[in-house]
Amino acid sequence: MIEYENGIHIKGTGLWLDARRKADFCFVSHAHFDHAVRHTEILATKETARLCEHRFGKAKFNILEYNCPKKLKGVRVELFPSGHTLGGAQILMEKGGTRIVYTGDFKLRKSLTAKKAEIKRCDILIMESTFGLPRYVFPPLREVEARMTEFVKKTQANGKVPIFLAYSLGKAQEAMKILSNRGYKLSVHAMIYKIAKIYEEFGVKLANYELYQGGSMDGRVLIAPPQAKRSRMIENISRKRIAILTGWALDAGANNHVRGDEAIPLSDHADFSELIQYVKKAQPKKIYTVHGFADFARFLRERGFNAETLKESTKVKKTFNKELLVNYDLFA
Repeated sequence: MIEYENGIHIKGTGLWLDARRKADFCFVSHAHFDHAVRHTEILATKETARLCEHRFGKAKFNILEYNCPKKLKGVRVELFPSGHTLGGAQILMEKGGTRIVYTGDFKLRKSLTAKKAEIKRCDILIMESTFGLPRYVFPPLREVEARMTEFVKKTQANGKVPIFLAYSLGKAQEAMKILSNRGYKLSVHAMIYKIAKIYEEFGVKLANYELYQGGSMDGRVLIAPPQAKRSRMIENISRKRIAILTGWALDAGANNHVRGDEAIPLSDHADFSELIQYVKKAQPKKIYTVHGFADFARFLRERGFNAETLKESTKVKKTFNKELLVNYDLFA
């Protein structure tokens, strides 16, 4: 039996998945704040453990490498890459002959700073659906890179400072990689700088950047987290243009909605086509969708899949219940 109480709980095992409140033993898929809590004991990759400790201090970790199965709490578990962030992982659980996969947040598209996502066949699939509507199909990475480059060129040509707003973990490092590969000199917010150093600890090469401490921004590009938009740090830059890096850029008027000069669709989540692709390759008998649009389960049913949206208090026979987090995250 599996049930949801602010996270997925495999009853009879003590194993939780991305629980939103403190649990005795919990798998943390990645170190974003909406997934990472300081549990009594945490199952995670070494990269996620390092990032979690940076964010909330010391904790007890049960470290598991990718594709190294281990029996824990009466369940055979295996972590494998999600393509979402450094150390981001999905989890395969086998119990009573049933294979269950929980994706957490994932992306199948190419990433410059995270390991490519894998797909494993399973009986039950619990998957994110953040961009689970047909209109959300992202352009190829090369087109996104071209838009970012064009934004910098036009902004600097007009004598202004180009500023990109991106989550401090994951998307900011992806943006750093894209822009430094094109020779741009970067200044980055302290939150982003500290996490970039952790990325480098694990072999992700980032270049041409320095900690932003004010002063001249002549010829440089600034990358900051969304919450810094109204900070003195950015307000003190008189001549500037701001680009928001978000998957919601595909929505009409997105730049006005998030109050930027431009919105560019750089996302670390799967788009609609990737969600469908994942299901086809995993070949599950049952699908539960979470973290997004409830309509995605309907789209899957229309394509012949046995799918439903998991909601709080949903009981799933044999082994699962889960959360519904419809979180219209403006910077996903």
